Amino acid sequence: MISLLLLAVHLLAILHILWTKHRDSSSAAMWLLAVTLLPGIGLLFYLFFGITSIDRVHSRRQALQSELSQPDNGILGGGLRRQRDAWGQFVPPLEVLRNPRTKLLDRLFPQRPALDGNSLEILCDGTMVYPRMLADIEAAKICIRLESFILMDDQIGRQLLDTLERKAAEGVDVKVLFDSFGSAKAILSHYLRHYFRKSPNFKIQAFSPLNLLTPWKFQLRNHRKLLIIDGIIAYSGGLNISQDNERLAKVPPNRYIHDLHCRITGPAVSQFIQVFLQDWAYTTRRHLEEFALPADFPELKRTGDAVVRVIESGPGENRNGSQNLFFAAAAIAQRSLYIMTPYLVPGNDYINALCMAASRGVDVRIIVPAHNNHWFVDWAARSNYQQLLEYGIRIFEKQGIFSHAKALLVDSAWGFMGSSNCDSRSFRLNYELDFCFSEDRSVDELHRQFNDELADSAELSLHEVERRSPFMQILENCCSLLTPIL
Repeated sequence: MISLLLLAVHLLAILHILWTKHRDSSSAAMWLLAVTLLPGIGLLFYLFFGITSIDRVHSRRQALQSELSQPDNGILGGGLRRQRDAWGQFVPPLEVLRNPRTKLLDRLFPQRPALDGNSLEILCDGTMVYPRMLADIEAAKICIRLESFILMDDQIGRQLLDTLERKAAEGVDVKVLFDSFGSAKAILSHYLRHYFRKSPNFKIQAFSPLNLLTPWKFQLRNHRKLLIIDGIIAYSGGLNISQDNERLAKVPPNRYIHDLHCRITGPAVSQFIQVFLQDWAYTTRRHLEEFALPADFPELKRTGDAVVRVIESGPGENRNGSQNLFFAAAAIAQRSLYIMTPYLVPGNDYINALCMAASRGVDVRIIVPAHNNHWFVDWAARSNYQQLLEYGIRIFEKQGIFSHAKALLVDSAWGFMGSSNCDSRSFRLNYELDFCFSEDRSVDELHRQFNDELADSAELSLHEVERRSPFMQILENCCSLLTPIL
């Protein structure tokens, strides 16, 4: 009887794979092999890592998009309407609008127009980022919104949350959203329990809490990093909330993390605000007008010359948006394409797109960490190195501490930063938050940052890669089979 039941469950799993993954043949093949050849473990892995509730999530996210489009929705409708009307005052110059890059991104992301009049400051590591964040938090008058994949139970996490709690006691409206998987250590330590207590101004929520009864929700994670202060200052990039980014004496050097983040002011902050409001409504299952404040929709003001476009990506909103952004960069690059990523496992399609760009004569350079924090991801990435190098793409390994930095630079004229890695998870599963920018000195700052990263990196040669042992090649190829879920 038990054997028949297990057989039925495996047949259902196989049918589910064929029904839901027919558009991604590599993913379907991987899961069919896992479920068939490893009946027990394969099925368990499929429940946690293979099944997603994308269709259900898509419908809920679309409902939130509809709410945002309602003009007569109390504070929410009035505030959004005023801000969207104000976007017309920050249309980029005509030469920018006519640029093929702008036209392509307009077609890919019509709901997120590029806005002129912004100021960006690129910040390196927590030693630069956290003091600036805390200073702006201390100066907050009305509202603070924080969203992070990782919120650690350590000196930095406690300092930040204690400061937010104190600001809430002063009357500032504070909302904190963290991912339940990324912040699992803080949850297991019961550190966050203190902050969940009822408070009129301090609200904290976990995105997609882990539940063994619904293992298929495990895959869809909120990987975004965002801090908004009084609706006029935004911080976004790759930095989580962890003392590992600040290189404190109590942190072992092998846990240090190098990362990039950005402080942004100007009209583009209004697009970041909309992303947070949707995420909060989705997580709390509340209507947007129930918690939005007039301060979430301040008057938009010019603060600089940068043209910025905010791009959120994930099931139900710009699905595959990160993937489209990376592909667009490979397609429009004419002279150079620089990529900085901790994880290089995007799938064969994007590897081929990079090779085609290099074949057109584009100078493609990729910076990856020499010492990765996930060995299996590192090995999977290395399985692609020989093909990339054969096409003339240059690969550099950042020496020293683990580099979690994510950025992209096209033709030294257009920059891209955010939470997205160059991997299948960011492309298809995670909720990501990125932003593009041009027409400003911040592009030159990013170029200088790339040069600094390259100076601290060792270039890989095709000869080095070809020399690796057959055993190592087999291990790398085995890890590459897991690309769809890495």
